[in-house]
Formats: sequence, C-alpha cells, structure tokens
Amino acid sequence: MTTDFRCPGDVVALPAGSDRWVVMNVFARTCLGLDGDGLGLMRQIPAGRHGDSTARVWEIERFSNLDGLLADPSRFVREAADWPEPETVDETELADRLERHCLIIADEEAYRARFAPKRNLLDRQHFGNFHEQMGQHLMLTERTLPDDWWLSQKFDADIAGFRNNLYGAVQGFALPPYFEQRLGPGNQVVDIGCGPGFFTNMMATTGATLLGVDPNEKYVEMARRRAHENARFEIMNIGYEGGCDGIADDSADIVFMSDALLFYFVPNDVEVAPDMEILFRDIRRILKPDGRLISLEPHHVFWLNPWLGDADRPFTIINGYRDSSFRVTGTLSELIQAFAAGGFAVTWMDELRPDPAFESVDRRAYHFAEQFPLWHLFELAAMPEAPGS
Repeated sequence: MTTDFRCPGDVVALPAGSDRWVVMNVFARTCLGLDGDGLGLMRQIPAGRHGDSTARVWEIERFSNLDGLLADPSRFVREAADWPEPETVDETELADRLERHCLIIADEEAYRARFAPKRNLLDRQHFGNFHEQMGQHLMLTERTLPDDWWLSQKFDADIAGFRNNLYGAVQGFALPPYFEQRLGPGNQVVDIGCGPGFFTNMMATTGATLLGVDPNEKYVEMARRRAHENARFEIMNIGYEGGCDGIADDSADIVFMSDALLFYFVPNDVEVAPDMEILFRDIRRILKPDGRLISLEPHHVFWLNPWLGDADRPFTIINGYRDSSFRVTGTLSELIQAFAAGGFAVTWMDELRPDPAFESVDRRAYHFAEQFPLWHLFELAAMPEAPGS
C-alpha cells in the first residue's frame, strides 16, 4: 500500500557544493544531505511517482549547540569535506529517511502536534523549546550536568577569561570599555544573577564596589574563591518574595543583569518560576532615585536563528517570533512592555558588535554576529511613581 506523503512548506534546500544539497526543515530544525537525484526523487515521492531510481544521502544532522549557546545553531555539519560517506538508497529507503527528518510528512495533524513542550526528560516525540532540547541532549546524550556545561562553553578552565568564541568576541570586546565609561570609584553596583562572578569582577576593576547575588550556591562559592577585592557575593533567591531583602533600600547606583530575563519569559520550571513583577519591584527598591538598571540579554530577534549563506554574506530565516514553542526569549515588544510594567523607562540601547579581529578566528561567526547582533544592552531609569500609587 502506498503512503500519501507531502513536503511541508517548512522545508528549504540549500546548495552545499558539487551535487550536494542541505535539505532542512527550518521549524523542526532537522536536515539531511541529498544529491541532485535525491532532490528529484523528493519531488516525486509526494506525487506518488515511484520507480527503481536511487540517490545518495548524507546523515549530516547534528546538535550543533553542544558547542555552545552562541555556536552555529544551524544543526548540520557545516563543511561538505567533513560530511560522512554517502549512502546509496532506493526510493523506499529515501522516503523513510525523509520522513524521519520531517522533510516529508504523511499526517499533517500528527506532525503539527510534535511542536509542543516535552512532557518529561525522556520525551523524544515532542520537539520542545530550546531549553528542553538543550537539557535533554546534555543529560541523556552527553551525560553532562547543565550547570557544568554552561561554564565550560563560555569561560576558560579557571573562569579568568572567555573562551575564544563569540562570548569573547562580543561580550569580551564590548563590555570592558562600556564599564569603564559607566562605572568608577564611589559607585555601588549590584550584579543580580551574577553566576560565578565573572562580570562582577570585571566591573570591580573600575573601582566600583560590587555585590553579586545569585540563587545557585555552587556558583556563589566559585565567585567567592575568585572575588576581586572590591567585590563580595551572597546567595539570594532572586525573583521570589523576600528573596532580596538582604539588600538595603536606595543603596545601588547601578543594578546589572545579564542573560537572566529570558528565564522570566520562558522559565525552565513553570511550577516554581520566578516572578518578574517581584524582580523589578526589588530592583526599584534597591536603586537610588537617580540609579540605573543595565540589562544585557540574548537578542530577542536573532539569537538561535540559523547561520545561512556564504561565510561573509550571511542571511537567516526567522520563524516563530511570537511563538515560544522553540524560542526562549520574548519579543522585543514584550521586553519593552515588561520594563514599563516594572516601572522603568529605556534611556539608551545598543546592539553589541563583535571584535573585528575575530574574523580571522571564525569568519562565518564573525560576519553573522556583525550583521545580526546576538546581544542587546539596555540602560533604564526608574519612572517616578504617581502620587498615591
């Protein structure tokens, strides 16, 4: 019996060299390498035209974000020279491979149902969002604890510097001069969600006095072992009632937050999710009347979109901007509205650019980050409260 297949509109084909094509489902983030014959057969299978033809296929799909949160998220082996040996398959086997990678589908309703949160760590039927996919891959495939992996993909072994990747090329390039311009001796700064204290210590080199707070006891202990003389660190349950009561009212000139607000938009655990209203209420209480909130977040438009095109002439495909079935950031309007609802007004904003020297390290990563910023940085001031509020 012949199965009725169709190719969903979510699929694109990209040239990858001599008679090689990357066929990608941009919503499912699945892909397969095909030769020209395979592309031709892919058109014939949904039309029900079958014969004795064969095609070459390459299994090139890989979880590329294992290399890092800012690594190429396109999820295929990038260089054709690194592709595995091709397999020659008949039409029946080709149809099976294409269906397995969601490049053809037999049941539209079942296919759409897969774009839902994972029900548990072992759920491989539902695609889930990026947090869920990352956690599942780390814990089941790599047998790695996410907290340990997060540090290793961003920092060198002693957390004294960035790895030579986009973290260093963007954050390591842009933030030291920014902090030198904005901070100095006499400034009191609170780093909320400080993690192992890397940025806390970076800000402390300006002469400012730093308090770093984080709910992760392991990270805070690491931060204390490496603390700059101007910095101290405390464990605080940020985003929960009473969690930041240990910080005095009107005590900070600056509150800094990095890579943290995304977990308020799409929390890892919805049962015990932190509360953004409590977070912003605490920040307003902590800041002096003329204080500022500095927020550094992964770009709400471009982060996690595939790196396509030539290395020095990139393009991307944006899908699901308002749909958080995969994305783990809000939209830009949701971010600005959250700031406003929390009582803050944007006074300055920048989209960080990479160090031009990084082009010689990773040409594709440099040009993508130059054209499509991967972090945005906001400065915000507390708005005056209305009388009687």
